[in-house]
Amino acid sequence: MLNYILLSAGSQTFRMKKIFLIFILASLISNSNAQTIFTYGKNAVSKEEFLNAFNRNPNNTTDRKKALKEYLDLYINFKLKVKAAYDAGLDKDATQQNELNNFRKQVADNIINQQANVKELVQEAFYRSQKDINLGQVLIEVPQNGDTTEAHKKIQQAYKALKDGQPFSKVAEEYSTDSGTKAARGDLGFITAFTLAYQFENIAYSLKPNTISRPYKSKYGYHIFKNLGERKAWGTRKVAQILIGFPPGASEAEKSFALHKADSVFNLIKNGANFEELVNKVSNDVGSSNNGGQMPEFGINTYHPVFEQVAFALKNSGDISKPFVTSSGYHIIKLLEAKPVGTDLSITETNEYILDKVSHDNRMAEAKKTLLAKELKTIKYKPANINQKNFYEFTDSALIKPSPFTYKGFSENTVLFSFFNKNVKAGDWIKFVRSVRGLPEYAGKKMSEIYKEFLQIAADNYYRNNLEGYSKLYSKQLKEFKDANLLFEIMEKNVWGKANADTAGLKQYYNQHKAKYMWAASADAIIITCNNDGQANELQKKLADSVAYWRQITERYATQVTADSGRYELAQLPVFERTNFTAGLITMPVKNPTDGTVTFNYIINVYREPAQRSFEDARGMVISDYQQVLEDKWISELKKKYPVKVNTAVFNSIK
Repeated sequence: MLNYILLSAGSQTFRMKKIFLIFILASLISNSNAQTIFTYGKNAVSKEEFLNAFNRNPNNTTDRKKALKEYLDLYINFKLKVKAAYDAGLDKDATQQNELNNFRKQVADNIINQQANVKELVQEAFYRSQKDINLGQVLIEVPQNGDTTEAHKKIQQAYKALKDGQPFSKVAEEYSTDSGTKAARGDLGFITAFTLAYQFENIAYSLKPNTISRPYKSKYGYHIFKNLGERKAWGTRKVAQILIGFPPGASEAEKSFALHKADSVFNLIKNGANFEELVNKVSNDVGSSNNGGQMPEFGINTYHPVFEQVAFALKNSGDISKPFVTSSGYHIIKLLEAKPVGTDLSITETNEYILDKVSHDNRMAEAKKTLLAKELKTIKYKPANINQKNFYEFTDSALIKPSPFTYKGFSENTVLFSFFNKNVKAGDWIKFVRSVRGLPEYAGKKMSEIYKEFLQIAADNYYRNNLEGYSKLYSKQLKEFKDANLLFEIMEKNVWGKANADTAGLKQYYNQHKAKYMWAASADAIIITCNNDGQANELQKKLADSVAYWRQITERYATQVTADSGRYELAQLPVFERTNFTAGLITMPVKNPTDGTVTFNYIINVYREPAQRSFEDARGMVISDYQQVLEDKWISELKKKYPVKVNTAVFNSIK
């Protein structure tokens, strides 16, 4: 049945067919140069290609030989249609090429992510997200002049003190040069996956409770970390807040006034005042006051520790805190949603959440740097022998002087490095530097660091643009997608659209085959679908009293209720078995187990005897049948244009 849907006329809706077939067609295409099972014109299809397609399709029959024969006919028709699309030049259509390019980028991203071990990164992040770590830190900053001598000496002293048994808080306070670390006595609070930069997270999650790390050097200075304790992960929260703020350095009188106002607001809420309305009237939080006080979803270590302690202490949606104070003022918060950490990576929502976080985290960049070394080897990277000092001087001059420009043997045509069949020149480099100058992320970066990024981007672009030569999977998926799109376009042109537009042909076909289009036992009915049982019960009572106004009644529920009327065969109506249909009957509601919606019918008239369908009543069925007629005729013409020859011996060799 699947293959029939795939290669026959199908339904009337072109877009739905397109979406469906693009995913199914992956199972129809394979490339091989082994024994030929059939030819069409000058084109050949191998036994391996055919078998690969056949074996990847579900088949309910136990008669394999019969199934193979039926599938062979379908596959021949598929190849003929796609060939006709290429001959018609549909592959050169701008829309086709744009869709292919978009798909190309999407598949390339997926393959490169796989090569960068994204699956392993997702699993690692998931396991880390299951617990929060109370992290301690000793931080000794490196001076701006870059001299690390004194900082290195000091971190070694701190490390020795810790190894000798001195309390971590004392060592952090005594040795740390960062004021925040010193003031907190080294306690950074709880962290979880994605809270810190990846290199720090790696250290934190490698530590057992109450153990310290070796000194670690980063761009911020020298660190020693300690796992001060662990707990089960808290997850995330969505809250709304009312903030009665006071300015930095506020006097005691200002703070007292803010507290008195916050207490008054809280009492109003306790006595039934609307939280969201009070937000609009009194809250000082600019970011949330125009949104009912709603704040972005957050996890631990996002806001002030006191704010988070209160937010995570609220248990049930709708719970409201008493006023509490932070450095920003007095807060009253309402819990909107408590979201625990996903504990099963096989659940799609959890997997997609972690994957999204990984994809936008610096661990992805680190993984791709590792991948770069493999890519450079694959694409045959070869650096030119250039004088780095002169090259960067040339760069500085070229950025302020018009082209063409030469300096100490360098010009825009100087080759910097090459890939398999492409040279990357100094002119490409200058364009890149001009494009990133002024961007915040490049501020303060050395020219050598920018050059490394230029190399990485150039290599990645070349690898992506030539991925078909390096990945059979990528090449195969592009071919599948392209042929799927072309099949749709040629079917729309020669069958689907043609049948829909040929009203005269449809009516002629209907008149010649009227006996096919009869009503079985049927009814005029209103079919109503609601979001839940309560709405269904409510609507049944209203319709029992005022069915003549069913449109006005159901429209009041907006998108929560859908309703339509028409003539339906009794077998089509959503009801329980053995329903006795009579005029005026409101059927028992039927619940959809997939989405929880509830459907019932109001029966207006019942027709128990078979009757002729009018052309308009039968139009959908006529279109489907007429499409099949057009398709059969078209296939016959294609077989004359591209004669099909099946190699019976090869076909019979299939076991």
